Amino acid sequence: MRIVAGMDEAGYGPLLGPLVVCCWAFEVADAQSDASDLWKRLSTAVCRRPNDKKGRIAIDDSKTLKGAKDAAGHPLRHLERGVLCALGALGAGDAGLPIHDSDETLLRALSLDAAPPLPWYAGTGASALPLCHPRDELALTANRLRLALAHAGIRPLLARAVLIEPEDLNRIAGAAGSKGAVNGWAAMRLACLLRAAHPDADIDLACDRHGGRTRYREELARAFPDAAVRVLQETEEASHYELREGRGTLRVHFEVEADARHLPVALSSMTAKYLRELRMARLNTFFAKHRPGLAPTAGYVQDGKRFLAEVDPILAAAGVDRQTLVRAV
Repeated sequence: MRIVAGMDEAGYGPLLGPLVVCCWAFEVADAQSDASDLWKRLSTAVCRRPNDKKGRIAIDDSKTLKGAKDAAGHPLRHLERGVLCALGALGAGDAGLPIHDSDETLLRALSLDAAPPLPWYAGTGASALPLCHPRDELALTANRLRLALAHAGIRPLLARAVLIEPEDLNRIAGAAGSKGAVNGWAAMRLACLLRAAHPDADIDLACDRHGGRTRYREELARAFPDAAVRVLQETEEASHYELREGRGTLRVHFEVEADARHLPVALSSMTAKYLRELRMARLNTFFAKHRPGLAPTAGYVQDGKRFLAEVDPILAAAGVDRQTLVRAV
């Protein structure tokens, strides 16, 4: 069995909201193929850019596909179309292709952990999905993707995510002495999950480079203590490793701009961003109820500080502990 997989994150830099790390994995029938050619193999249903004249699904880095606030149409329309259609194809069965109906059902399907009982999640209702597409239209597009996958000999296997809220992020980073360790911790959880689910498969797992790091051998050895970890290459552009344990081989590739070369990484980037945006929408809804007229925030540092200055006077009344809201790193 040959698996190609990818991981990426959204929300590493902001002051507010979760860091989300996501993994997508596909089984490929052709043992010689790798993750970088999936765009070509799925070209009847998938492309890289939005607004394709053939109506194909855009799968690319989330920064490319997320629209500006003042752009025509919903800023999440391209992310939502790609993520919900891919998940529909993943979940296709005798009952059809499921399109998630709320952010809560989506989170339960993807997250390794239950959502924490933070006030902005517990104190707001589930958001209906899709946000900006007719459900029937997404189901038809998901079916187009399902057919393209089947024709190409590709089967979606897994889509999972780790969401780290500020309090946990601060705790993990503090214990490790580095915010980068949080990203690595989440990535290794997902890598171990993938390996445990398919212990005899040959897996190629591509990841975006974690900051400027070039060496990951020790991190992999800690995550897979029973595996022999071999360094294949460590350069400024890419770091490649091979882990042997049991009958299968796990090859892990940390690359600069991996989302430009590996479809599973790009799809993971989109999924992580979509999940983070849905979580931030709940946070904004909660605080707007307590402070009418409050402008929403995406959580990035400059605007996050503006937002904090406006909500600080109401935190106690809203039942919010500041350390659960704000990142210290």
